[in-house]
Amino acid sequence: MSLGQILVSYSLLVAASLSLLTYWITKKFVLKKMKRTIMKAEHNYQQQIATLQMQLSGKVNVLESMVEKLRLSNQELNRLNEIRAKFMSIVAHDLRQPLSSIQGFTSVLMMDNPQGGGNNDQTALNNILKATDNMNMLMADLMDISMIESGRFKMDAQPFNFNALLSDVITLQAVNAQKKGIFLQKCEYPAEVTVVADRFRISQVLNNLIGNAIKFSPQGGCIEARFYVLNGWLTFKVADNGPGLLHSEKEKIFQKFHQSNNDRNLKKQGWGLGLSIAQEIINAHGGQIGVESAGLGQGSLFWFTIPQQPSGYHPEAAPAQQEAAPAARA
Repeated sequence: MSLGQILVSYSLLVAASLSLLTYWITKKFVLKKMKRTIMKAEHNYQQQIATLQMQLSGKVNVLESMVEKLRLSNQELNRLNEIRAKFMSIVAHDLRQPLSSIQGFTSVLMMDNPQGGGNNDQTALNNILKATDNMNMLMADLMDISMIESGRFKMDAQPFNFNALLSDVITLQAVNAQKKGIFLQKCEYPAEVTVVADRFRISQVLNNLIGNAIKFSPQGGCIEARFYVLNGWLTFKVADNGPGLLHSEKEKIFQKFHQSNNDRNLKKQGWGLGLSIAQEIINAHGGQIGVESAGLGQGSLFWFTIPQQPSGYHPEAAPAQQEAAPAARA
């Protein structure tokens, strides 16, 4: 064997020995240290998990306590709502009887002695009648809200002539408009329109919207009422030149007991329930109601839209409707 071969063999032997030594050192020290590190990390991880579990358990207990408090609060709120609904119902029912008695006796006094004891007596009797009429309307609003909140607010959908209904409402409201010197204009629709809805409730909405327009319009103002039919939907609009609305008040105005701050004197004349009830009626018919106003002093335009026929209604012979509509006031 040559010297070169001996050196190569020796080099290989040294390399193998070094490899074995490196492996032994790695296994003996490095791997052992890695194992200790892993065990320590695992221990820390387990401690963190235990700590988090304890924290989570504490938060779960707090959450369960809050849920229980919320449940008790909801029970109390439901109880108070029931008491309030019963109170409103009792007030609405029990006050209507004495009001009707006052109204009846006052009417009898006026009929028995038309001239009264003088102009002051006649004026006093008229004021009593007006006050009882106003109270009866307020009681009616309370009864409607009570029915809405108790789920007893039902619609009786029957076919009726919307043109005739609007004419009746305009005729009644024209008396109040004339007293304030307000011009109340109804824009005629060229065709008779039959709507399947609750006639009494729709008339309630019309009276509310037109009555509000008269109440808030200045003396000598102008109110325009119109409606049109398009694609099976009826849209009614009433525009006035009253105080108008702020943009932020457009949604609030349909909330229960909300009253505009624009006129403090007019604010005293009601509960602030009329528009809320009107919204419930229109929603019950599957329609929408809203208001548009350019701002304070710019007047208002209240509108609602309802389907001519509720979904699922199949009359034996539906009257033909003319779909052409006059241009709506902007």
